[in-house]
Amino acid sequence: MIRTYSRFPYRPIYGYVLLIAAVLLMSWESQRADAAIAGGGIPSESIRLRILANSDNASDQAVKREVRDAIVEEMNNWVAGPQTIEEARATIRNHMSDIEGIIAAKLSSRGFHYGFQAELGQVPFPTKIYGTQVYPAGNYEALRITLGAGAGQNWWCVLFPPLCFVDAVSGEASTPAVAATATVSAAKADNDAQVTSAAADAPAKDKGSDQDAQAGEAKQPEVKFFLWEIIKSILSFFRSLFS
Repeated sequence: MIRTYSRFPYRPIYGYVLLIAAVLLMSWESQRADAAIAGGGIPSESIRLRILANSDNASDQAVKREVRDAIVEEMNNWVAGPQTIEEARATIRNHMSDIEGIIAAKLSSRGFHYGFQAELGQVPFPTKIYGTQVYPAGNYEALRITLGAGAGQNWWCVLFPPLCFVDAVSGEASTPAVAATATVSAAKADNDAQVTSAAADAPAKDKGSDQDAQAGEAKQPEVKFFLWEIIKSILSFFRSLFS
């Protein structure tokens, strides 16, 4: 009896390759979705959250991120989210003591003894890159939290409507022309939402870029190049099977 064998018998590795390809495809689609979310416009009636670190010292930047995470988590736990900007203002003012308590607790737990300030009002912003959008400099309503001297890099996102889940895909642009060229890539934000202090108005802060946001932007192209290399390897593998 003559047995016939398939030229390409099934091997478990084929299943693994298909699984990897599916995961890579889903990851790529997820990256596109994240960029689309981040690229959405900020409504004219909005409230931002901006947090200014005491300095660019690593420990000051680290506690800034801890304060950010704790505040965003607290806001997400509020029973009912505000539906209008008036309700959002009232909700923030009603919870201001809770916000200040969170900041004080975080600073104390990390051994920092400098003060802080939290205030809801009109806050000056430099030109910003948010996802694929560029927002001009100006005064915007925001909850600004200033830690210590407020002379370090800042982090911000949109508090209302709630866009802080985008992980603060934002950065600064020195001029609109520069900002337009900087929107090639975008990816909530360990940067990630942004209250008033005289020190925060100093020009030194306005010229500083948001390092947290820039790190978030830098990750996307790196991921894409990495995925592309893997995809090319998979395609080469399949071509070798049929060669």
